Amino acid sequence: MFDITSIIVICGFEIVTTAKVLSNVWRLFFDTQLSMIVAKLEATHEKLIQLNLVRTMQTKMNFLFITGVIVHLIAIDNIIFQAQALFTNIIECIAFYEYILLILYIRWMVYIINEQIPQRHSTISTLRDMYLEVIECLNDINRSIYGLPAIWSFIGANVSQVELILYYGIIFRRSDETGYVTYIIITILTRLFNVILFYGIGDATEKEINRMSLVLSQRSMIEKNPRIKRQIKFFILRRLHEHYHFKVFGIFGVNLRQLLLLLNNAVGYLVIQSLFRLNRIKNI
Repeated sequence: MFDITSIIVICGFEIVTTAKVLSNVWRLFFDTQLSMIVAKLEATHEKLIQLNLVRTMQTKMNFLFITGVIVHLIAIDNIIFQAQALFTNIIECIAFYEYILLILYIRWMVYIINEQIPQRHSTISTLRDMYLEVIECLNDINRSIYGLPAIWSFIGANVSQVELILYYGIIFRRSDETGYVTYIIITILTRLFNVILFYGIGDATEKEINRMSLVLSQRSMIEKNPRIKRQIKFFILRRLHEHYHFKVFGIFGVNLRQLLLLLNNAVGYLVIQSLFRLNRIKNI
């Protein structure tokens, strides 16, 4: 079935095959560290509640998590397959949406901090400490806890799956069964949704974090206390030298620009592989 002479196809198939195992093993290995990160985020959330800046967390994120997992169970790899494939798909879905919820949680905290800085309800030092704590948690999540699975599973496996399905299921399709065509469409849409959601949330989080410099400047303009104004200026200088870039594993940027580059490369590889196969068919 597969073109054994094609490195592109071989790499795509290997990524799809190994991504589920890698996500499971990697997630278990960093389970203790993740628990510590969640505890830190909960402590920061408690501080926000004590300062009367937020209320207790609503169930909206839990609803997103449950809905996303159920949709993927119905769509990905067809639920009628063997139990082992179903189990690995469940773990993969949970890992993906667990990561998405963590990033949304962190972005929400940064948004609350940004909104409170110009209002002068809390001291700059308190908000600064909470901000630095949240950013440290985000860096740990992206660099180690979910770094490699994000590249290999959340990005690589989804893009490779779409490439393989387009190549074997649409461009060089051998089956015209209605159920098979429906499966192809649902799987492609689901995988593309995963990639767009991943990059979209990364881009939104990056912009929200970098908005800190703007709100600090606004607070500096209206602040009259010299001591607080000096604190704000030092923090602004630090932010200017630490413009945040949302990266996973410390090397892979996640924003809309990188998404366009990824899709451009994926389409280019698909076209090249298709032309190679058409040329071989023509020479036979």
